[in-house]
Amino acid sequence: MRLEVENVWGGYGSGDVIRGVSCRADGGEILCLVGPNGCGKTTLFRLLLGALPLRRGEIRIDGKSIAAYSPRELARQIAYIPQSHTPVFSYSVLEAVLMGRASHLSALDAPRAADREAALEALARIHAVHLAHQNYATLSGGQRQLVLIARAICQAAKIFVMDEPAANLDYANHQLLMSVIQDLARRGYLIVMSTHSPEHPASIGTRVLLVKEGQVAGFGPPGQVITPENLQAVYGIEMDVVTVLDRYGVSHTICLPVEAPR
Repeated sequence: MRLEVENVWGGYGSGDVIRGVSCRADGGEILCLVGPNGCGKTTLFRLLLGALPLRRGEIRIDGKSIAAYSPRELARQIAYIPQSHTPVFSYSVLEAVLMGRASHLSALDAPRAADREAALEALARIHAVHLAHQNYATLSGGQRQLVLIARAICQAAKIFVMDEPAANLDYANHQLLMSVIQDLARRGYLIVMSTHSPEHPASIGTRVLLVKEGQVAGFGPPGQVITPENLQAVYGIEMDVVTVLDRYGVSHTICLPVEAPR
């Protein structure tokens, strides 16, 4: 599985928010989109998902342009996992995950036994089968995020587009979610996730796309892109990038805003 974004331009009305963006990633990788508010991360996601038309350039999945896919076919390739989701109806967790099978059913089809089995298997992959019969609306933010990932797995897509998945989570759920994302990558999924934390690509990412005002400010391995110079150019503040060892000898990269003493 390979995702290629080549010289992509697009936006809203007559204006281009994304201007000449190129990047690529393969199955088993975690591509992190990093940049300040309003830099174009969400717009790029909408272009990837086919929700916005490209004005120039091309997006390909395994060499095939996404323009050649029908909406149903594209849904079998890419799954979107929003930052948060507030349910309108009182669905059970199992019913919420079953919604991922929509692209595999016709408008009048009801989920079959095989679809329910796929939903339970998806919950098992994120260690959440025990939630299957709970009311989705009563779950915590961290639990809902896991259920949305299970829904994407049930969708049978191989590319997961995640919009700031850890933005509203407490520290423990944040760590749990990062572990789940890493496990998905080990299973061969391609994860494309936006984040406000430049530490995410340094800790779990394999590639990072640094974006400023709709353009590429850096693309490549985190160690080459997440640098004090690049971060200062994008965020407009001085930052240090330091590596520390935890109690088990595992290294962690930390990005620190700094200010000269007065």
